[in-house]
Amino acid sequence: MRRKLFLSSSFIVFVFIMLGNMVSGQELKYPTKPIQVIIPYGPGGTNDIIARAVDSQLQEVLKTPIIHINKTGGSGILAAAFVKEEKPDGYTILQGGLSVNIEIPIITPNCPYNLQDFIPIARTAYGPLVLLVKKNAPWDTLESFLVEAKKEPKKISLGIPGIGTSQHYVTKLLESETKIEFNIIPFKGDSANITALLGGHLQASVAGLTAATPYLKAEDVKALASSGYDRHPLFKDIPLFREKGLPEVTLISWGGPFVRAGTPDYVVRILDGAFREAAVHPSVISILEKAGVAPGYLGSDELKKLVPSEYNRLLKAAKLAGLIK
Repeated sequence: MRRKLFLSSSFIVFVFIMLGNMVSGQELKYPTKPIQVIIPYGPGGTNDIIARAVDSQLQEVLKTPIIHINKTGGSGILAAAFVKEEKPDGYTILQGGLSVNIEIPIITPNCPYNLQDFIPIARTAYGPLVLLVKKNAPWDTLESFLVEAKKEPKKISLGIPGIGTSQHYVTKLLESETKIEFNIIPFKGDSANITALLGGHLQASVAGLTAATPYLKAEDVKALASSGYDRHPLFKDIPLFREKGLPEVTLISWGGPFVRAGTPDYVVRILDGAFREAAVHPSVISILEKAGVAPGYLGSDELKKLVPSEYNRLLKAAKLAGLIK
């Protein structure tokens, strides 16, 4: 009897060892095929620029192709909902962040996903939002713009890259602080938003500094104010809303990769390490800084601690801005 028990116990131990070896082998085999990154907004926007800059180095680190898919619609909801339904194996990544993963679920009734549906892999970059007007606009300062906007409610047409985006939050906070109503017009991403401004279809836009950078450098647009905590090192002449007596209009947007909940821990660890190596590469940092984005890597564990506090802060901001009751 003891011999049988010994053999049974030995067999069980053997099975666990083999299973452990199989898992270890699986860890070494990820990734074994191309990874698709789903970008919630159109090409040329802040989210798109960050993803392509970081992933250009990520595919070198992981030794596998990275395929980018711009899935626009619903201010990022369609992209996030798509990733939520994909297999949780690490081969479909959402280029998410503050807007898609936190802001939109807060203000969207019956949103098809929530915070718990995704695992944050990293924050790869962050940046402020800016209030833009065309170069030939009659306003050179935030004060003169607001004086004109006060004359007639909703007279000023102001573009944003989608409902529930960080730009939307900033616009609503600006309305709340100044008691001014704008004619808010949503677009599918920052690129379409700024294009409409340049085409004369808008009088102003709130956009990510990253997307606005080439137009600012070309002097096609003027930035009247920034939602940052500090002035941006590349654009030190852009004043802050809070410097203009609007302290609540302060919000920094950030972006990075998320995977579906249920993705194996070893895959999350591999992606965390790979994104860390890619995001801090000198060539990537150079691209991001030239695009007006501040590199600022946070790993998965750090981001898991940050997200709940960000949620509480933005819930308060959404109530203040009248986005939710």
